[in-house]
Amino acid sequence: MVKLIQFNDKYYQLVRSIKVSQVNNNMEGLKAWMERLHCNHVLKHDGHYLVVRTVDDVEIIEEEVELLEK
Repeated sequence: MVKLIQFNDKYYQLVRSIKVSQVNNNMEGLKAWMERLHCNHVLKHDGHYLVVRTVDDVEIIEEEVELLEK
């Protein structure tokens, strides 16, 4: 399952979330993770670095789900 996030009217595929405390200001290490995961961007949100890939075209397809009432 692909996780998409929207940030500033752009869509990104979320590949990995890393706690800011784990990075410990090691931006070279974060860059290495980004490159290893073949990503092109890192976002910072709610105490996490989000390692993402930019998505140029998005087509959201909703699946029908039957709800059962009890």
